[in-house]
Amino acid sequence: MYNLERQEQIMAILEKKKSISVKQLAQLLYVSQPTVRRDLESLSQQGKLQRTHGGVVLRKTSDAEIPLMYREDQNNEAKRIIAEKAATLIHEGDVIFLDASSTVSYLVPHLKKFRDLLVITNSPKTSIRLGEHNIKNYCTGGLLLMHSIAYVGSETEKFISGINADLFFFSSRGYTENGMITDSSGRETAVKKAMLQNAAKSYYLCDSSKRDKKYAFNVCSANDLAGIITEIDTP
Repeated sequence: MYNLERQEQIMAILEKKKSISVKQLAQLLYVSQPTVRRDLESLSQQGKLQRTHGGVVLRKTSDAEIPLMYREDQNNEAKRIIAEKAATLIHEGDVIFLDASSTVSYLVPHLKKFRDLLVITNSPKTSIRLGEHNIKNYCTGGLLLMHSIAYVGSETEKFISGINADLFFFSSRGYTENGMITDSSGRETAVKKAMLQNAAKSYYLCDSSKRDKKYAFNVCSANDLAGIITEIDTP
């Protein structure tokens, strides 16, 4: 197992347990305690956790970035419902932006019924899944963020700026009471903003767990969107 993969697993374990000893982590990951300590030191330097005597606790901040492998297993049923609703907005011939969020990835199986789509994503994982369904797609490239498996940076944004999309589907960490969509990653927020700027219609995919949560970076206002899609039916 590579260092980054192991560190993602450590963060996923901490999201569930909040605190754990080095010995317990070593047993769960089937590695030595010195290996665990090196991983913890790296994660601590990134500000994602706090070392304690003999163990570690999850850093108590809304800006802590949760690994994609953990987010994919959260609120699965809600994400399936949201993706099903979002798919009804797609038509043959559409050019679509998809961000690298776990919620948006649930759209992929719904796209295989279309014969003529072009999808642009900054998620290499989503790009591969689209290819497996023979869906024509481009992956932006750029700097890879391993915790979210997403490309970010100036090269990513430059690629996006050259494409005009019909639709943009995206998600984020939170949606405030006053309608501001926020996220914990500044670099991923910049990519979302680039896609928003070059899409005719944008839709925010938001399960109910994200409501009334505020994070460091503002993506956009609900007023900037064609709609917000949730798993809850509203009158």
